[in-house]
Amino acid sequence: MGLLDFFKKKPAAATPAKTPNTPTGDLSKTAILYHLVQTPKNARDEKWQNTFLENVATASFRCDDPQVQTGPDGFPYLQLHLPEPNTEFNCHVIKNEVNGLLESGLGIAINPTSQGADWVFSYGDILCYQLNNDFYENPNNMFSNKAGKEVLNEAEEVLIAQPSEAILPKASRKVLSEFLKANGIQSPKIMLMSRANNGNISTDLVFNVTEDQCKSEEHFRYVMRSIGWYLPKHYTYISIDDRTLGGFDTL
Repeated sequence: MGLLDFFKKKPAAATPAKTPNTPTGDLSKTAILYHLVQTPKNARDEKWQNTFLENVATASFRCDDPQVQTGPDGFPYLQLHLPEPNTEFNCHVIKNEVNGLLESGLGIAINPTSQGADWVFSYGDILCYQLNNDFYENPNNMFSNKAGKEVLNEAEEVLIAQPSEAILPKASRKVLSEFLKANGIQSPKIMLMSRANNGNISTDLVFNVTEDQCKSEEHFRYVMRSIGWYLPKHYTYISIDDRTLGGFDTL
């Protein structure tokens, strides 16, 4: 989820800013978030989290300079803060900025400070919101429950296809491709693979990432782990050498 220790600073208690220059943000939802963030982090239960997520997408936020900062996990985040009271600000609304975030390869940190953040959305969380209008849930989850390096049985029957725009849009494919190329995967490829597993059909995204393309086993694990930051949390993915199985397409 998003409650990560991040840039560490506790936002000061405040009331929503009253400004005529925020026509696209819902200040009533901003007010709800102001109330919520006064709750100590160790008291933020499931109800708190659900209320936060119900209101965050259309609330009004402001940006600091620089607008984007690299988090301690090494990924870039747009820094959004609740506006200060009685101060004009340039309004940012998450729902209106999803496409730009996906094209730019960014996550979001809400109220990031030197002592933490109230919430952190990965790139994959933003993608999930675009596809499902929800940051974390997908009622039609077709994916299996694993991720990692996979060895296929030669007798195993599999169904291979390419992930549609409804699973992985072009912008996200491009961002993933750039990440993999930057980490030594010269020709990143992808496919969608389904197979029978104890009477059930399991589906995974498959990448042609192998240890011999990486600097070390540790680097391979880093690359595979990092792929998950770019995908919705209910997606599962594996790596298979594209020399042993056909059906891959350029990412």
